[in-house]
Amino acid sequence: MSRNDTIRRVYLVGNPNSGKSTLFNIISGIKQKTSNVPGTTIEIRKSNVIKRGDEKIQIFDLPGLYSINPTGEDEKIACEPLLNPDHPDKPDHIILVVDASNIRRHLLLCTQVFDLGFPVSLVLNISDIADKKGIQIDVERLEKELGIKVITTSARTSKNLDQFKELVFKDGFRSHFNSYTPPSLKDFFENHELDLNKYNDYQALQMVYKNTELVGGKAHQKIFEDQRSMEVIIRYKSIDKLLEKTFRKNDINKHISKKIDRLVTHPVWGYLIFLIILLAIFETIFKLAEIPMDLIEATFGSVGEWLSSQMPDGTFKSLLINGVLAGLSGVFVFIPQIVILFAFLAILEDSGYMARVSFILDKIMRKFGMNGRSVLPLISGAACAIPAIMSARTIDNKKDRIITIMVTPFISCSARLPVYILLISIIPFEGKIFGIFNHQGFLLMAMYMLGVITSLVAGVVLSRFIKNTDYTGFYMELPHYQVPRLKNILLTCYSKAKSFVWEAGKIIFLVSIILWFLTSYGPGNKMNEIKSEISNKLHKKEISREEAKLLKAKHVQEYSYAGYFGKAIEPLIEPMGFDWRIGISLITSFIAREVFVGSMATIYGAGQDDFVNIRKKMKEDRDESGMRPKFSIAICLSLMVFYALALQCASTIAVVYKETRTWKWPALQFILMSLTAYIASWIVFNIFR
Repeated sequence: MSRNDTIRRVYLVGNPNSGKSTLFNIISGIKQKTSNVPGTTIEIRKSNVIKRGDEKIQIFDLPGLYSINPTGEDEKIACEPLLNPDHPDKPDHIILVVDASNIRRHLLLCTQVFDLGFPVSLVLNISDIADKKGIQIDVERLEKELGIKVITTSARTSKNLDQFKELVFKDGFRSHFNSYTPPSLKDFFENHELDLNKYNDYQALQMVYKNTELVGGKAHQKIFEDQRSMEVIIRYKSIDKLLEKTFRKNDINKHISKKIDRLVTHPVWGYLIFLIILLAIFETIFKLAEIPMDLIEATFGSVGEWLSSQMPDGTFKSLLINGVLAGLSGVFVFIPQIVILFAFLAILEDSGYMARVSFILDKIMRKFGMNGRSVLPLISGAACAIPAIMSARTIDNKKDRIITIMVTPFISCSARLPVYILLISIIPFEGKIFGIFNHQGFLLMAMYMLGVITSLVAGVVLSRFIKNTDYTGFYMELPHYQVPRLKNILLTCYSKAKSFVWEAGKIIFLVSIILWFLTSYGPGNKMNEIKSEISNKLHKKEISREEAKLLKAKHVQEYSYAGYFGKAIEPLIEPMGFDWRIGISLITSFIAREVFVGSMATIYGAGQDDFVNIRKKMKEDRDESGMRPKFSIAICLSLMVFYALALQCASTIAVVYKETRTWKWPALQFILMSLTAYIASWIVFNIFR
């Protein structure tokens, strides 16, 4: 078979923060959010086959790693195609991507890959930051010393991206740079009846590091741990000699990062700054989103009124207005808050600040029974618990990883945001909290802080039953501060809004139609009898037309299939202040938390002839006395607390099972979170009722 008939496998390998995944997105055309914390890319990504003339290549993006001595699950995944000669996707060309502004640290991994004997090339990325720091690298001399092709790029400024695209189609070269000579492992492999012929000496050493079960007893393990430490020392000595010939730095041009870090990573001021930033974000979300939310609601209201006036009464009209349109309005009205929240998060992350948050929270996490690496999944949980739980693979201590997986769903994810926004916007409260804070922003921040505090307390409790066997350190390279990229922020906002509308929207749409049927029809003739009775009263002028509409809506809901089911479960949820309508929405939102909003819109629209504005309807709803709001302060707070703490997400349960490979942990997690949510909600309701 000729070369033109084969598909060459090109691997991108590098440390976290090297810009490797951004380059992969550029060359492959895949749009995926990149991050500056390790563990974001937790599986090997690969592109479709890319053709240029007769040449065919496939690009592989390995998870970021610091060395090929794997310590975490993500590094084991990354090292497999490099260390296993029988791997089906063995590399034909490895492109090593390093941060040019932090080249010494990144070259450690490069020298290890050199020793594996693969054809390689070197990309000095983030060269714009290197230039700002006064760093000068003699590329021609570096090529000569290493014996491979070296180019400089900047994915951020698009510098030399054409050279990078050209490089992926070229062959790499085996480097002649030798920074470390491993000891012979012949006797060790023979004693363990392993075939050393399948590996070179260095691959064999890595296999021992990777598979500690091969090491015979603690004595051998200590020997190889010492060997690993010695390897790093020797390599850095060789790297320093190499940089003496190729590296220059203008010390006058000092980067501002150190000055800022003294403040934002301060043991006292660092936490205060973080809390102030969070409060400012949550305050701003409501202020900025108020106008677009009102506009979206007014648009749906106008469309609903127009359809109501143009269409004849009947089943299809009711389905379209109170099923489809009500469900869709429950999706679109919360897009402004989601876009604004993730715009702020993208700014914080792209600027390099979120990595500092991980750093300052490290010491706190250790006190609550978790590893420092637990910070990363917990912070990621603010977006979605599913990728956050998967990123716990970076924690190599199994028991620490289990605790992190168990507590991560307590962190308020973006799916909870529409529920919080709806309830906070209708809560019957005016004025400032403590005479300073807007109650909307304060309550939203309080829900997020409740999730964080509960996750920490849960970590302490679980650590009493799941003992940690050893401490695994938290190593993280802080990225450079930089001006957030507008393109990256807009891409993040677009992807989050699209994901919410499409992923959550189609579920809400489907559930709304099902709920419309269950709330519009019921068993027996009771519903028809009620409608006939109301019509007679209206005809006799015993009630007004407006009163007839309200009575019809109320009784249609109560005597529908959903009404009967809701009444059956009402005694269970009544201690928390919830009625049957909330109960139905709690059950449907188990598919996805956002469904709560669409479900409430559909249920409140049952029996109505006109389009229902869910926020307006819930705010105007009254209790049985007709004097007090149905959704009182106590009920709104109780419901928010329940959603903050309950595991209302089937997808999260599924991914916990996938990551732990047993139903024991997701079952325990669901039971504990449900009990915690129930008890906390009951306490809050009784305090504020």
